[in-house]
Amino acid sequence: MSIEAALITLGTVAVRTATKLWLGDHKLAAEVGASAVDQLSGRLAKERDRRKFQRLMDDFAEAVVDRLEPIIDAEFRGLPENEQLAAIEAVRDTFAQAALDDGDLFAADLDAGHLDRSIRGRVPSQTTLLSADGTALYDLLLRECSGYVIEISRGLPAFSANALTELLRRDREMLDGIREVLARLPQRDRSAGFDYDYRQLVARKLDHVEMFGVTLADAGRRYPLSVAYIGLTAATDEVGPVQRVEELLAGTRRVFIRGEAGLGKTTLLQWIAVRSALNDFPPKLAAWNGTIPFFIPLRRYAGRDLPTPEQFLDEVGKYIADEMPPGWVLQKLRDGSAVLLVDGVDELAAGRREEARGWLRDLVSAFPRARVVVTSRPGGAPPQWLRDEQFSVMALQPMSRDDVRLFVARWHAAMQLTRVDDESRRTLGTYQTGLLELIENRGHLRKLAGYPLLCALLCALHQDRRATLPTNRMELYEVALHMLVERRDVERRIATIDGLGRTEKLLLLGDLAYWLIRNGYTDVEIPRAIYRISQRLQAMPQVKASIQDVYRNLLERSGLLREPVDGRVDFVHRTFQEYLAAQDAMNTDDVGTVVQNAHLDQWHEVVVMAVGHASQKQREELLGKLIERGDLHLLVLASMETAPEMNADLRREIQVKTLRLLPPDSMHKAKTIAAAGPYVLDLLANCQPRTTDEVTATIRALAETRLEEALPVIARFASDSRERVFQEILQCMLLFDEQTYGEAVLAKSARTHLAVRDDLTMAAANYLAALNQIDLHLTDGSFYYSYYELFDVSMLRLHEWPESTLAMVDLHIRTTTLGLHDMELNDLRSLKFVDSVVELRLENTRLKSFTGIERWQDTLRRVSSVGLVHVPQALLDDLRARMPHVIVTP
Repeated sequence: MSIEAALITLGTVAVRTATKLWLGDHKLAAEVGASAVDQLSGRLAKERDRRKFQRLMDDFAEAVVDRLEPIIDAEFRGLPENEQLAAIEAVRDTFAQAALDDGDLFAADLDAGHLDRSIRGRVPSQTTLLSADGTALYDLLLRECSGYVIEISRGLPAFSANALTELLRRDREMLDGIREVLARLPQRDRSAGFDYDYRQLVARKLDHVEMFGVTLADAGRRYPLSVAYIGLTAATDEVGPVQRVEELLAGTRRVFIRGEAGLGKTTLLQWIAVRSALNDFPPKLAAWNGTIPFFIPLRRYAGRDLPTPEQFLDEVGKYIADEMPPGWVLQKLRDGSAVLLVDGVDELAAGRREEARGWLRDLVSAFPRARVVVTSRPGGAPPQWLRDEQFSVMALQPMSRDDVRLFVARWHAAMQLTRVDDESRRTLGTYQTGLLELIENRGHLRKLAGYPLLCALLCALHQDRRATLPTNRMELYEVALHMLVERRDVERRIATIDGLGRTEKLLLLGDLAYWLIRNGYTDVEIPRAIYRISQRLQAMPQVKASIQDVYRNLLERSGLLREPVDGRVDFVHRTFQEYLAAQDAMNTDDVGTVVQNAHLDQWHEVVVMAVGHASQKQREELLGKLIERGDLHLLVLASMETAPEMNADLRREIQVKTLRLLPPDSMHKAKTIAAAGPYVLDLLANCQPRTTDEVTATIRALAETRLEEALPVIARFASDSRERVFQEILQCMLLFDEQTYGEAVLAKSARTHLAVRDDLTMAAANYLAALNQIDLHLTDGSFYYSYYELFDVSMLRLHEWPESTLAMVDLHIRTTTLGLHDMELNDLRSLKFVDSVVELRLENTRLKSFTGIERWQDTLRRVSSVGLVHVPQALLDDLRARMPHVIVTP
């Protein structure tokens, strides 16, 4: 038998093992050899389907061979062929003889090491007759194939009655998906040890993102980050320019990332962890390749000590922690290869945040070379919280309109992966188009869609409700919970517990959520959660089930609870916890407790949503007592977003108090004020900001409403000569339709000079009517593709453009003066996109020939060369002779 043939038989048995894990049927999976797969094939009625199923299994096996061949060729080329064959056959026999009949083999967090050890424990040693190198090949192939088994089993559609039909209809797609999954695994080599196993585990466990509404099945709600991740944007300070997070990360080793709920902080850390594990950061972050990620969600430590380095594997790698070499984490921290990803400072109680800062301070002091990324909601810690430890600060921004379009497209692409027939896929395409039109045309939806969490909910509800959407955030949560908690089970005819309807479920979940908030918990031990549920169940005699069954139903069917680690339970997102807690607080008329805790940042969203849940009497009492406190006027104003009604006297009182907050003088105040929506537009229009901070914050408050009625007010500041003001006006274009904003705001600017370094500024240049000078700086070499026409300007200056890039530009510009700064050119032929040049200025520019200048023969009147680098005198003399009508200096 050849090596290739032996690998094919090994690939086949690995695929059969993966299929048995996929079944999740312990009795059937325990069958050895081909029995389980043959039984599956036998369920297909048509011979052609049975043949197609077998071909698909063979294709999966070949995908495994494609991964194994390079390993043997690179690592064991010198091993005699007969020993290679013996090792391959020994691995095949090990898999073939392993009876997978233990429940723990089907656990959600099974990893390659766990499967490897389990299989070895079931089969007598196969290495007795192998040489040392043969045994090394056996060990490597067995561990590698264990990883492939897991990835293939998880890459198949959730097993159900019609899973085989779905598998056959999507055979090409499934095969491509499996090949992609295997290709994304780190390539194991002979020296691969614990580093490899840990990387593979991180990549598998964190390479997903919850996409709410896709399906209720746990496996179905999770999609690869490659499908669902949207590159986020952030500002380095409250008034700084907005950049991609990847660009900002490239310049720092320590960063403190702040962002509101639902902006994607946790997803960003997962993305960093997966890129680190796979060594495939984008080019701008290439220096981060070769790192080892440690993901530490602080919510897991709300009730216990913060972890020591030896405990950094508790979140992701606990099943392989016993294989960790002594001092492994400390080594990674010391040599600078560790990336410490600390999520959710705000999820610790306020009294423990100083402890967390001390913990971080000790870590960066002991391990100064380690990379550290920390996240928090803004209320959890101020920007300067880690300044003494030299952390850069980033403020995450809502998604731009283009990012929203991309997010919607990816959400629907993820949905299409779950659909079998072409008709349903076409329907999803129409939903995508319709949703984008709704978002474009409705201000309140544009604002909601800027947050990835809420955008995902909009996508899910738009599909679920046949293209109708809620009009505000409170309604959005309400109908989302209705969909998650009840409708999906009803429509799919999934059996429910007698007496446990939507109302009962929401009451139980609300009670648990409010209890967690009151006690400062983000998660809790499962027995305590069950006890809490049991207390509330005593008032629900209609629920005909055990406490354990009710808990499992809430966990598995609501889509709102999860068990993130062994023995603990929490809500999938704090936003849902806060909404339900606020509802329970008002249901129990607990206004006093809400007011008493309103100053705590962990209660802010609860207060805002409580105003929306409250009856009119409760709302007036709640807002009245908040006003009486005197220190919560911003929170009162933010609560106007959710208040459906209030009496005129209370409204006037809030307006009076609000006037004291205007004009805002910080971006935090601006965003809080903007949350009140249309209510504050007139107030902002009438305020008179004077300082730069006040003007920029006022512009941001107006823009954050996402209402087109705000544009004329923003336009009042368009001609302000202060650079920070102009930059703020520029950044706010991301929150509106480009043309609408450009014509309503930017066209009112008196700005005459613009330095262009990115797409945003390039777009703005098309609307600045007074503009007469543009400096084009090539930074990432991308923006010039985006705009094919730019209006004429008096002066165009190009900075540091490579000649090869100039030749690709498809702009068409008429200019009087063309300046070339800090460039090296063979000649001028690459500047064919510039017309009607009267004066050519070369500053610190090296030029070998004036070939191409003849295109400006009829208009050119002056050429000058200045700076430390000059054009050779001989070239200038030649130009004088060729074009005597042109003045050439020096």
